Amino acid sequence: MKDIALQYISCNLCGNDRTKTLFQVHPFTIVKCINCGLVYLSPRPHPEQMMGVYDSRDYYFSGGKQTEMFYGYPDYTRLQKHLYFVADELMRPVRNIAPGRLLDVGCGMGFMLKRFQELGWESYGVDISSYATEYARSELGLNAYTGTIEKLDFPENYFDLVTVVLTIEHMPDPRSSLQTLHKLMKKDATIIIATHDIEGLWPKISRSKWQHLFVPEHFFFFSYKTLKRLLMQTGFDVVKTTETATLASVTGDGHGLRIPIKLIHEYNLENIAVPILRCFHAIARQLNLSDEVTIYAVKR
Repeated sequence: MKDIALQYISCNLCGNDRTKTLFQVHPFTIVKCINCGLVYLSPRPHPEQMMGVYDSRDYYFSGGKQTEMFYGYPDYTRLQKHLYFVADELMRPVRNIAPGRLLDVGCGMGFMLKRFQELGWESYGVDISSYATEYARSELGLNAYTGTIEKLDFPENYFDLVTVVLTIEHMPDPRSSLQTLHKLMKKDATIIIATHDIEGLWPKISRSKWQHLFVPEHFFFFSYKTLKRLLMQTGFDVVKTTETATLASVTGDGHGLRIPIKLIHEYNLENIAVPILRCFHAIARQLNLSDEVTIYAVKR
């Protein structure tokens, strides 16, 4: 901790400074805004320090080892088949939209971006990790840009669809990022945001032991309500809320995937298991039983 420079921040949703402490995780503090309920990390490492973490090959091939600064992935390449499946599931609610230009924010090594391209989309990705984007370009032949979305050199009103999957919780300033994406999107274009839901049943039961309290990787811990409010404040209207089947199964543990999902892929049981998973996730989202949320919103 002595080499980590920390900063205190105000609430990204309402700007308030009044908070209460929810959890102490490692040496870090997770707080909740008293005014609006947004949960976030404060104090936190400076974003520049975290960019160095994501830039490392070790983040994507950690071998299951955790450090003070990141959890990472045991072997990100082992997730390729699963991420193809997640991409297909994300696209189901927007399959009536004719493929156009797509931006995948936080594209990582590009597996989902590759699948979007195969589905007919003119696909572009962006990630702050130079290691991951170089892999996406050199190994998969993708249009993957290194850096933040604020530095992208695209004209306004350019994209028909934007995906932000398990990424917004890592962003140092989600409000600013959504405002930037709003400018880059065409009118009535769709944005898909998938993240963890801290107001679900499992987080309430497990509290400080909740599996997605990855700090300091995760700067924010949204709920459906706080994410919806932020989207509305930045120029979007929510049109659908769901939970993408098995998205939560992408984990940083020693397997990379939870065992049941891993077996489904290994033995090609998707055709049998997927309808059941969709039904389960639909019920879980309706009753707020789990800890994931996927929101589809359109630009006003």
